Amino acid sequence: MYPLNLTKEGEEVVVKCINCHCEDVCRLNELGCIEGAKGVIISNQKNVIFKVGETRLAINSDIAKSILVSSN
Repeated sequence: MYPLNLTKEGEEVVVKCINCHCEDVCRLNELGCIEGAKGVIISNQKNVIFKVGETRLAINSDIAKSILVSSN
């Protein structure tokens, strides 16, 4: 497992653990970023753009550091 901010564009990953403030976890869960969700990294520059299902999430680097993923 490694943080979301260390991924590469085009990489397919599975969310394993979200370890940030409760409000952030709740909001990410509402948007489909839950443990076990599969997604694709669209961009990883200042922010991470992470596509989960039909939703694209722009996640700032601080929160991206607290989301652990593994390769699909």
